[in-house]
Amino acid sequence: MAFKPSMRSTNRVKEIPLDIRPVMNLMVVLIPILLYSAEFVKLSIRELNLPPASTANSGGAQEKPQEEAKRLQLTVIVAREGFYIGNKSGYLTGETDADTNEPSVPLDETGNYDYVALQEQLKEFKTKIEGQEFVDENSIIISAGANIEYRHIIKTIDFVTMYENERGDQFELFPQVNIGQII
Repeated sequence: MAFKPSMRSTNRVKEIPLDIRPVMNLMVVLIPILLYSAEFVKLSIRELNLPPASTANSGGAQEKPQEEAKRLQLTVIVAREGFYIGNKSGYLTGETDADTNEPSVPLDETGNYDYVALQEQLKEFKTKIEGQEFVDENSIIISAGANIEYRHIIKTIDFVTMYENERGDQFELFPQVNIGQII
């Protein structure tokens, strides 16, 4: 049996006014902090030219170019042993015998890629080809094996596109980057 509540004790619920000032103060502080921290998140976009998809000949006839342009086709291959630098006629060899398959820029003493030595060799190469009227004298093809980490490819792209002199001035080395394939 349920007891009837007493009529004498009547507790009425008091309404408490809602105070939103602390929430507003929090928003006034958080919004500038979030906007300020968004400045530190920057994305870098690098324009790359990817290799063309395999094309099938339609009808078997190919158009021949009117005039063969003078092309350099400078290529840097990122391999486990180091960097191989070359063009359509061949690759530069390391400091040892030319018959061996040594990279043009081997790994440094600690086993890391020597990006500075790569940049120095490319600067020498750039001075040699200036004025020879190559169509692609500002472009470079970067290829890498399947086992090369992505960060090494991006760092290679950074070192082959720009360089700084002793005074801190920046100059373009090979600003047009093409991504190549290793089959």
